[in-house]
Amino acid sequence: MQRSFKTPFCLILLSICLVSLKSISAQLPTGWKAHDLNRPAPVVVTPAMKAGGPPSDAIILFDGKDLSHWQNRNGQQARWKIKDGAMESVPNSGFLVSKESFGDCQLHVEFASPKTVKGSGQGRGNSGVFLMGAFEIQVLDSYQNATYPDGSAGSIYGQHPPLVNASGKPGEWQTFDIIFRRPRFSPDGQCQSLPRFTVFHNGVLVQESSEAVGPTRWIQHGELRSLKKTTKGPVQLQDHGNPVRYRNIWIRPLVETPQQPKNPYDPVTIELLEMDARKLVGQYGGTPITYRNGKLFLGFAGSQLELVPHSKTQFGFTKSAGSVQFTTNEQGVGKSLEIKLDAAGTREENRKQPK
Repeated sequence: MQRSFKTPFCLILLSICLVSLKSISAQLPTGWKAHDLNRPAPVVVTPAMKAGGPPSDAIILFDGKDLSHWQNRNGQQARWKIKDGAMESVPNSGFLVSKESFGDCQLHVEFASPKTVKGSGQGRGNSGVFLMGAFEIQVLDSYQNATYPDGSAGSIYGQHPPLVNASGKPGEWQTFDIIFRRPRFSPDGQCQSLPRFTVFHNGVLVQESSEAVGPTRWIQHGELRSLKKTTKGPVQLQDHGNPVRYRNIWIRPLVETPQQPKNPYDPVTIELLEMDARKLVGQYGGTPITYRNGKLFLGFAGSQLELVPHSKTQFGFTKSAGSVQFTTNEQGVGKSLEIKLDAAGTREENRKQPK
């Protein structure tokens, strides 16, 4: 015998719609309504007076004086040398590894290849800046020096060539400004988002949200799943046998999880009957209230703001922070309203009487 499922399905669909109504604001991309005054204010950071200098919240990894923030890969004392406010790679001294570890970050690095050109291709001014000890932004003297594109200065080594070659001349000081977002993994170890790099080389964009598909290796990249339990790692500077110099290295850890509202917006919503909604429709001073497709809208500053009912007289907005409070007569017909918009303050309007 054939059974009908129409009635149960309708009930399920209605339940889904009601749940969707109650959580509509939680689905906003930012998690916050526009202009919410309860949203945490940005932390005050004082920029450097000199271009390229560290802002007030930066961690100084190298200021030209010592290697106190660095060590070798084996945890022993770093063997790079310091001269004229810069540190220089010493052949066979090994990688320089920061003692602190970082995940999402902004990193500023200044470097210079040898002024006297020796070698060619990958043998000329070769070094590298590694994030999380795994992903390399290539340092190379790429000024009039041909090599494989994904190994030139500013590349994500072996994966993404730079958008352009912005290299300075041999011996000149150059800059990398790197924005790094670490990989994210699910609890079962599946990669949810690849590591991403945005890189400026000498102020020129050379990587724009480029995704690294695995840790840096020569010939082929490593497996990303090897980092599934890792959220932070050190900054590393490569010793590739060339006397590359570094100075003015600073880093800013970035917020990894944007702050969400403590309580969901519109925790209580009601289903407003059409007969009750239409009693609120009208012109309140310079503010019109209209009704269409089963919803009330407030006209404000050229926009139609959809209202969410919390009661027959109190409403919120779906996308903007604020509220609307109606005053009604005994029949429920709107007499006046008070609009509170975090972006525009508070205003009161009385209903215009029809002529």
